[in-house]
Amino acid sequence: MLAFIGSATVVRAEPLRVLEETAIPYMSFLSKADFDQRYPGELVEDPAKLDAGWYVIYQHQSLNYYYGPILLQSIGEDYLSQLRETVEAAVAQRPSIQDYRLELSYEPSVASAEASDVEPSTDPASSQPLPAPPPKPSFWSFVKSIFGF
Repeated sequence: MLAFIGSATVVRAEPLRVLEETAIPYMSFLSKADFDQRYPGELVEDPAKLDAGWYVIYQHQSLNYYYGPILLQSIGEDYLSQLRETVEAAVAQRPSIQDYRLELSYEPSVASAEASDVEPSTDPASSQPLPAPPPKPSFWSFVKSIFGF
């Protein structure tokens, strides 16, 4: 995991590397080279072009890993917890690791879609990401609402 966290400079223009969420457990024990070989992923230039779904996002310096899309938020939360443990263990070994982003987000978000249509702003107030839209109601949420759950 340390190889993932310690190499490059912060550049937002880097493409996103979309990987299957089942790769998360392997980050804890594979070297970066072995991980990259086993899970090459897919490079996506524009976040607005991501397939809709939940993504566990890890960003640090030039690494932009998006694990997903994941169908259910609860499964995404489990994967996020697993990745958080791996990252915290790496940070404990190398306290110099800072300024990483680790979150679960529904993508493509409204902020991603708007960012692809508009020039980047230098105003710090406008750089706050918009909250992700909630997933569309499912049949089961409708049934639950009928029975008062």
